[in-house]
Amino acid sequence: MSLLVETIRIDNGIPVNLEYHRNRMYRSISDLYGIRKEINLHSLIQVPGAFLSGKVKCRVEYDTEIRKTEYLRYVLREIKSLRLVEDNEIEYRYKSADRSRLDVLYGSRGDCDDILIIKNGLVTDSYYANCILRSADGSWVTPDSCLLKGTRRSSLLDKGLIREERVTVSDIKNFAEVRLINAMIDINYSESIPVENIR
Repeated sequence: MSLLVETIRIDNGIPVNLEYHRNRMYRSISDLYGIRKEINLHSLIQVPGAFLSGKVKCRVEYDTEIRKTEYLRYVLREIKSLRLVEDNEIEYRYKSADRSRLDVLYGSRGDCDDILIIKNGLVTDSYYANCILRSADGSWVTPDSCLLKGTRRSSLLDKGLIREERVTVSDIKNFAEVRLINAMIDINYSESIPVENIR
């Protein structure tokens, strides 16, 4: 079995949404290994001095134990267009180091910057993020058919800033824009992608 991964945003030395990461790690270990185990992320994350300013990505690899922790400077990728790709069999319920199936889909993006994965006619996620779509009334929707329940997505749902809704391929045209969100990218930090740029 592939190692599991958590990617945690560090802002000026302070971890963001740590409880959401801890809860997902707990659920993943329980589901996959049948073990109820708490991981103390507060004590695990010791940000090195060189990474105490700016946006930093803390990447934690684990199974029943923490196997690796690394810190990397974060650079936001520019995403201006998305390619619709279909895969009716894909599963990515747990955040895994094995992204081989996602890699194949990403390889079919052509001249687009990223992909929007369609499963059984429903909008799911991009290659590396959950998506949110802006309705005509200005509210934000996230597909209830996402592949991975991201920590940022969960946080925004709990705060009432986005809502879950079933989104089909034919529904996309009814929205004004799409944004990609993940642990590193908040709703206001994400670039707007007009629906016209989804091919």
